[in-house]
Order: sequence, then C-alpha cells, then structure tokens
Amino acid sequence: MKLYFREFGQGFPLIILHGLFGMSDNWMLPAKRFANHFHVFVPDLRNHGQSPHNEDFSYHFMVLDMLEFFKDQKIEHFNMIGHSMGGKLAMHIALDYPELVNKMVVGDISPVNYPINESNEIIKIIKEINLPAVSNRQELNQMIHSATKNNLLQGLILKNISSKNENGFYWKSNTQSILNNLENIYSFNSNNKKPFNKKVLFLKSDNEMYVSEKHYPEISEFFPNNEIKTIRDTGHWLHAEKPDEFYDICINYLL
Repeated sequence: MKLYFREFGQGFPLIILHGLFGMSDNWMLPAKRFANHFHVFVPDLRNHGQSPHNEDFSYHFMVLDMLEFFKDQKIEHFNMIGHSMGGKLAMHIALDYPELVNKMVVGDISPVNYPINESNEIIKIIKEINLPAVSNRQELNQMIHSATKNNLLQGLILKNISSKNENGFYWKSNTQSILNNLENIYSFNSNNKKPFNKKVLFLKSDNEMYVSEKHYPEISEFFPNNEIKTIRDTGHWLHAEKPDEFYDICINYLL
C-alpha cells in the first residue's frame, strides 16, 4: 500500500508513527522541530488520514506497508518515534527488522496485550456520532463538545472528519475497519520474536494506564537495553500536552 506522508528537513532519517485515529497532520509542529536535526518522515498509516483504506488492519499489514515505504523512499537505516499504536508498530518493526533501526522512542505504550476497552472515550464518541444526520459545522462542533470536554480529544475527532460539501460530513479515517479490528490493535503478537538489543527509550505518562511497573518484565524481555522516563502531569498524548519537554527528551536521546 502506498502511504500518504509528510516530509521535513534533511540528514539522517527519523520516522514518526502516529497513534490510533491520529495522522501526520497531528505531528506537523514537532516534526518541523525535529527537522532541524533529521530528515523527518511522517506517514499516515493505512485507514488513517489521507492514506488508502483497506479491510485488513493489523500490525502485520502495517509493517508490510512501512517496508514498501522504506523501499520507495530509499531509506535503509533510521531512528523512530512511535506513539501508542504507532509505538507498537515501531516495536514490531524493530523486532522483525533490527538491522533497519538505530534508536527508538516509544510513547506511552507497552509490548503487551491490552483488554479491549469499549468505554474508551474516543471509541465511544466515534460509535455515537451519526455524521449523516449532522446538517452543518456548528451542529457538528456542538455534538463533539457535548461528547467530551477534553480539548485534545475534540481536536483529534474533528481532524478525522471532512466535508464533501457545505452540508455533508464523512469520516476521513476508515472507522469501520478500525473498529472491526480493535482486537488486532490492542494485542501484541510476540511469537518467535528475538529481543531488540539496541537502545530504546520508553516515555510514559504518570497515569500508569498504558505503561506500568507490571509491564516492565515484558519491556525488558523484548528490549533489554531500555530506559523508561515519565513526563509528569500528562495523559496519553504526551507530545501534545507537554510538547517542549517531549521534544527535549527525544532530541537529547536521539542525537
């Protein structure tokens, strides 16, 4: 699959992989900062942003997409930053093709199976919003503001919605395929994977939801040369909630 991507800067490649319902557009500001030191590539993963849609949605297929992307862009060696689902994808790439990866930063996710959380706020909102029934942009904004008071989540939802015309709205991401394949995304298929022995930085929030001490054995099993740092007073979107601290930690680690 040919992925849509954004590209900034020059030098050693840095690949940034977004999370579930994210897209390259969410990462433009940090990507431009990283571009002062790296040649930054930010793809929209399959079923997200401006990349093609497909009913097959799993890390297996996303890894294949990225291998095609590396080949097309003639990228033979790189650093990676992956957040949430993108962090899991980064871990799969590193474990399956360690010769490609130099250093890696994983944002607020662990190499473990998570239970599917049907009460997850973003999943609930996407299931509840009936876009064909929305008649105008003001009504759409009111619906989203009523669904969540979280400004970051409101912005994420709005970026996933486009308009065909003044009165028609549709999901930019392939929400049906994503919702149908949540079990694939919440899982981490570790069969026959050998440890990745190069340096990996795990950045976590202090809410302990996605990276907790109970996950440390799995982290060390797959990534023995790991370092774990906490960005205090943040939720899951570390890069958006504390952008300066996130950038400083990452750039100091990657350089």
